[in-house]
Amino acid sequence: MEFWLTQGTDSLHLPVPPDSYAIKRALNNSSVVVESIGEVSFIGKPKLAEIPPITSFFPVRYYNFCQYRSFPTPKSCTDLIEKWMATGKPIRFFITGTSINLTCTIEDFEHGEQDGTGDVYFTLTLKEYKTITLGG
Repeated sequence: MEFWLTQGTDSLHLPVPPDSYAIKRALNNSSVVVESIGEVSFIGKPKLAEIPPITSFFPVRYYNFCQYRSFPTPKSCTDLIEKWMATGKPIRFFITGTSINLTCTIEDFEHGEQDGTGDVYFTLTLKEYKTITLGG
């Protein structure tokens, strides 16, 4: 499995894949109480998919668990994600070998060093993005 983020012609293949991934899907269901019947449920339309925080790190050097060798520097990776955030446009998030291929907004991006190696650890939170089209 490879984890990818893209926007336009820019792409980032995460050098160190997260330990796990998940996608949360839900519906906008509601219920009302109807006299003489009781509570009645209504099935709603789908909510936007939520991707729980993705945590990993951008390595400063190659480790045997990295997915490839010629990866960008940690600064290049964080600068690219921050650039994407500044555009006000969604990104694409996909994981090879799965059905996950979503247009997303970057909800939160936190990064920093932890252990003096120069590796930059990060947490990235994404949420599905839908383009609104009028008419039909």
